[in-house]
Amino acid sequence: MQRILSTFIIFVSAFLLFQIQPILSKELLPEFGGSASVWSTSLFFYQSMLLLGYLYAHLLSRYQLKRQLFIHTLLVAVSSIITFNTIEVSLFLSLTPAWSVIAKLFLQVGLVFMLLSATSVLLQRWYIESTAMTVPYQWYSLSNLGSLLALLSYPFIFEVLFSIDEQKSYWTVGLFAYCILLLCLIYVLFSNGSIADKAITKSKTTLLVKPNWLWIAFSATSSMMLIATTQMISINIPPMPLIWALPLVIYLLTFSYAFASAKSYNRAHWTYLLIFSAFAGLMMFFLGSQFNALAQLVIYSFILFIVCMICHGELRKLAPDGSLLTVFYLYIALGGVIGSLLSALVAPLLFEQITEFIVALAVALSLFIYTLFTQTTKTSSCYKIALLATLVIWGTGYSYLFVNFNQYNLASERNFYGYVTVKNITTSDLAERRLIDGTTIHGSQPLNKQTELTNSYYHHHTGIAKSLSALKKQQDLNIGIIGLGAGVLAKFGDKFDKIRFYELNPAVYNMAMNYFSYLTDSPARIDVAIGDGRITLTKEQKNNAPLMNALIIDAFSSDVIPTHLLTEEAFQLYWQRLTKGGLLIIHISNNHIDLMPVLQAHSKRFDKSLIKFNYSGTQLGSQWVVMTNNQAFLNSIAMTDLSPITPYSTVHLAQWTDQKHSLIPLLKL
Repeated sequence: MQRILSTFIIFVSAFLLFQIQPILSKELLPEFGGSASVWSTSLFFYQSMLLLGYLYAHLLSRYQLKRQLFIHTLLVAVSSIITFNTIEVSLFLSLTPAWSVIAKLFLQVGLVFMLLSATSVLLQRWYIESTAMTVPYQWYSLSNLGSLLALLSYPFIFEVLFSIDEQKSYWTVGLFAYCILLLCLIYVLFSNGSIADKAITKSKTTLLVKPNWLWIAFSATSSMMLIATTQMISINIPPMPLIWALPLVIYLLTFSYAFASAKSYNRAHWTYLLIFSAFAGLMMFFLGSQFNALAQLVIYSFILFIVCMICHGELRKLAPDGSLLTVFYLYIALGGVIGSLLSALVAPLLFEQITEFIVALAVALSLFIYTLFTQTTKTSSCYKIALLATLVIWGTGYSYLFVNFNQYNLASERNFYGYVTVKNITTSDLAERRLIDGTTIHGSQPLNKQTELTNSYYHHHTGIAKSLSALKKQQDLNIGIIGLGAGVLAKFGDKFDKIRFYELNPAVYNMAMNYFSYLTDSPARIDVAIGDGRITLTKEQKNNAPLMNALIIDAFSSDVIPTHLLTEEAFQLYWQRLTKGGLLIIHISNNHIDLMPVLQAHSKRFDKSLIKFNYSGTQLGSQWVVMTNNQAFLNSIAMTDLSPITPYSTVHLAQWTDQKHSLIPLLKL
């Protein structure tokens, strides 16, 4: 009975651990502008709590079993009471965005997450001491399987069917079930005499035991690769639980497979796959944006799978006996924290791009070669030379591509919200300055100001230009624009107009002011508010700020539109900030997401007319949608300028709310 209960508790605790991660991270997205860094920072927090959980398990295992049970039960009871408690947001205003995410997560689930993290190690230790059996490493695989089920079920079941508040309620029920099962296990331990007859054997290990440095190195590398791969995918595909879950599923699946048996991993079989993955990763780093969403997911997933399989397979080969069990897990967790720390918090300070992806590939390849050299005696000299030559060729290839892809760079900056670059593109038939967010052009300006800008989302043939021109014929412009870019839209204003930009990323504002002249050259009254557009609009609504006659949603982050700007509550706010005949104009040019089902649903919900402009006459084609009940404006638009709209049935409309929305049905695969 002890074995059955233990395995079931481990499974439930793992499910709870990995189910709460996407729930809370998705809940935090709107507060931080939908930034992909919310998830990477969250992973650092979760892995830090995992480390504390393993440390707690290691220290607790030094006591007698009866005392362990009492301490652990008491802490679980306390954590269950304080879980999901919140404190006023004002306490976090002095923190950077990354540390604000960490603080919010800690206050909600810090203690309970740590205790759930310790469950697998503690129960394995209790089982060893109470039965004198060998280390049940297969329980670690069972824990990972529970984690896999939680991650796979969330984007396809829980996110689709339940609101965030409902998800948190069901999770709380699961936590209560965990507590009941734990009490049952304690009852069994008392009943079979395990506590009365045996005291926990004094561990032969202390925290001062010198670990095998490869434990930390391989664990850190796989963790860094996990976060870096997720960041690479999120450059063009919106941050969402599916994009978070897929890499983490691969990470856990390789762990589960590697630790299921010592024979699961054969080093010789994975050598060529690792080499192939390293070069594939090099290609994706520079050319990944050229692939569609499905191709990117498949290729990045394959690369991550190979690297994680190498790292976790080598860890299994290095696994010690039972006397070092908790120390081994502790140092694996430490490596995970180091890797996530480097990717989530240190890399944005060191690199202007997501270079940690390349660093992780380089470290994985180097560690593998080192292990092959030092732990394999039958490897021939020619084989070793070939591996070293491969590493040199790979590094040379990266250097060559880096120089060529960045030859036009004028300035770059990276922060919590992404990375932006200013490039001077000078070729035989082109001379312009571009602002690039991730991999997407977010505004350009001819280097010769006398030259007309035709290859742009904003030239006079596009939907935004025609919409503002038609509105201008009715009245002076008093418009808000969520998303600054290079400030190109400022050129549409004259001295009678007022334009207010809302820009989340301070780096974008710096680039627009220092390297482009749209804001300073415009005769209109220009104002730029730094911060999330929706949050700023909410403050304006509370302060009864003057209404606008047009609101433009152009809030790209690379090729991504933050979902919190497209929910029913967001649209309700927009209409409150617009005059009666105001225009809501939305830029929907996107390679990976079809937003029309969402916009048609909102059009019906708010009883507004919906028209669509689609221009494809240049390399940078654009799609703009206008929602309004301004009949004079609608009558002034020529039918030849409009693109036909395919009506969706009510079943296929995407009714997005803050509490419930999913991007999966909208992916262009």
